[in-house]
Amino acid sequence: MKSPRETINGLLRNKIRVIQARKGYRVSEDAIILTWFTYARRGETILDAGTGCGVIAFGIAAMSPQTVVIGLELQEALADRAIRGVRLNRLDKQVFTIRGDVRQADLLFRPSAFDAVVSNPPYYEPGRGRISLEEEKALCRHQTMMPVEDLFRVASVILKRDGRIALIYPASGVSRIKKAMTASGFEASRMLWIHSQERVEPGLLCVEAQRAAGKTLECKLVLYDAPGKRTAMAEAILSGENPDRNTAFNWS
Repeated sequence: MKSPRETINGLLRNKIRVIQARKGYRVSEDAIILTWFTYARRGETILDAGTGCGVIAFGIAAMSPQTVVIGLELQEALADRAIRGVRLNRLDKQVFTIRGDVRQADLLFRPSAFDAVVSNPPYYEPGRGRISLEEEKALCRHQTMMPVEDLFRVASVILKRDGRIALIYPASGVSRIKKAMTASGFEASRMLWIHSQERVEPGLLCVEAQRAAGKTLECKLVLYDAPGKRTAMAEAILSGENPDRNTAFNWS
């Protein structure tokens, strides 16, 4: 099931397990937060764009047993781990992994094929941040293969008319996200600002976008009460307790 260069790690209190390279790209808390943030409704078909080892796809499937998730991944090694992870988690009837380029998703899938697109895209723009010497890390962290503009562009084709796209991104890049949304005909329907601690500027932002969204609902998630001590809400989300998205925060 795994090679000596890989590990199997339990997440969401072992509700799911992922196969990861010991020295390659490793799953972060960002993916778990986005998994919770994404609304997965009964009977939906969701595309996990840039699925990596499959963590978001597995998490959505575990939290919503009637949901089908297609994981799209360009890198062969990551796609292989996602495929093996499907079997490991016994999700063969819910999660399907395809190797392909997210930038060509509008050619790989028929128009209006999905109810939702979810993605934890690379954060660093070309020319910014230290480039990893390991190709797997570099492609996962830097927007050499999946700029957010392309993500919104393909989503505008493959999403149903009332479909939505959800992603997590550095809060400092909110202007770029808004520009990409507008260019593709989307509006923010929900924005969750993620703070490491209270009274600290947000470091990350979860965004859900739809066509003609109307009002944008906003709220914040604080991760730590004190250094090393998670807030009750962050602990619930990261452990897979799946608190209700509608009542967990004061959306306004």
